[in-house]
Amino acid sequence: MIFQVLKFFFFTISIFFSFSLSAISQPIISMSFPPVKNQTEIDFTLKQLDMLNVSHIRIAENWKNREPEQGNFNWQPLENRIRILREGGMDILLTIQSDGPDWACAISNSKSCIFNDWNEFEPYMKELLERIGPMLNAIQFGNEWDNQFVGSAQQFLSFQNLFYDLVKKYRPDLNVVLGGITTRPLIYEAMCLGNVRINQDKYRLQSQIDLNQFIQTDVCTRQRQSYASDLADVKNLLSNASYDIADIHLYDTPDLWPRFISSFKTMTDKPVYVTEFGGPNPDYELRDPIYQASRLATYLRTISQLPVERAYYFKLTDGGDAYHDLSGLFDDRGTPKPALEIFKNR
Repeated sequence: MIFQVLKFFFFTISIFFSFSLSAISQPIISMSFPPVKNQTEIDFTLKQLDMLNVSHIRIAENWKNREPEQGNFNWQPLENRIRILREGGMDILLTIQSDGPDWACAISNSKSCIFNDWNEFEPYMKELLERIGPMLNAIQFGNEWDNQFVGSAQQFLSFQNLFYDLVKKYRPDLNVVLGGITTRPLIYEAMCLGNVRINQDKYRLQSQIDLNQFIQTDVCTRQRQSYASDLADVKNLLSNASYDIADIHLYDTPDLWPRFISSFKTMTDKPVYVTEFGGPNPDYELRDPIYQASRLATYLRTISQLPVERAYYFKLTDGGDAYHDLSGLFDDRGTPKPALEIFKNR
């Protein structure tokens, strides 16, 4: 009898550890910012994501599209979009851009603004959370604040904590993800402070540039103070912001991603999402669909080994004003690219 008990015990333990290791080593592969502006785009996205076995997406929302005039809201487009996506089986991370309508902004750039009065933001958030909050999986404020936010890091920290309090006031069960952080400060930490080098033989470049020398000259010397300040800001934000899940973006240099994640996880004790990953770098690497597909295989292989909970690929289709405008699995006409088969067979 005792041998049967021990056999059952060890069998149960082996299943537990097998499940735990699988959960740790295999992030949920998701999609960042697929096209969802209208019914045609939503239909395309749902069809392709079903084919790709992807059920977690990250989409954007902007206050200025809901309340262009103070007190006059337009909720129907957002509500319809979220409802259709949920009915299509999507779990949604909603990125509320750190932006707003002209009447609410004191200072702005093309990606963000400083609000005149945070209290003017609350009616929008209250109604948003009441209308679509139950259909969301998670929510975040801002995108790549260390690169795009018009204000200071301290101002973003203040906004983040106010945002967190607002979400928990109206939807205490909803996870708040800290707005995505670029790898700019982690490149500085690894390659300037840690003397790590890129294996350039793994890349097909547009020119004979020496990437390691370029980074030493441009990042470690010419812009050293700026990058050092960025690193300090990221550490401060991760230590002092209110959030449930940390977020980082990984692009272009998969050989450095394990180092980046290891360093990032020393700065926070929260779970980590990678809400954007991809490449190749449009300025230095070949802009070629075959090369993109070969790099995607490397990205997916590397991501699968990182200790993160989710990883959102950027992106489903080419186009738009993003820096990585040609990293789609489809071109801007919806025609499949070689990368599609790589992603499908991951």
